[in-house]
Amino acid sequence: MLFRSGKNSASSKTKTPKQETPFEARRRDLAEQEAQLKAATARHESFIKKAPKIAEEIQKKQRENFLQNASRIEQGGAHRGVTLPDNRYLNGDATVAPRARRRDRQQGKWLFFTLVAALLFAAWWAWQTLFQPAF
Repeated sequence: MLFRSGKNSASSKTKTPKQETPFEARRRDLAEQEAQLKAATARHESFIKKAPKIAEEIQKKQRENFLQNASRIEQGGAHRGVTLPDNRYLNGDATVAPRARRRDRQQGKWLFFTLVAALLFAAWWAWQTLFQPAF
């Protein structure tokens, strides 16, 4: 068998891999997308089923935190019931803070008046020294 015979036998043929047509490629892509969407839908449905339990756990934790904070406040000497601390003022005493703010406003007014007077004096002095003829 030095020379090949002219006949092509079935065993001597090399099978070429079947090329995928655009239609088959599109069908395969759509099948993959469908599988991904089904998996995502299953995940979302399971989350929807678990959501009320999760919300209940969050509310329970918030309730426990509130009760712990309230008990801490009561231990600190506040026997007026469950109240949260007033953080609007630095010292925490609501009766003294409005007077302190009024005092600060008055102090700011006086400081503004003093600075305006100093500016007017500086402008008058600059006018006298720079623009008035010297004798």
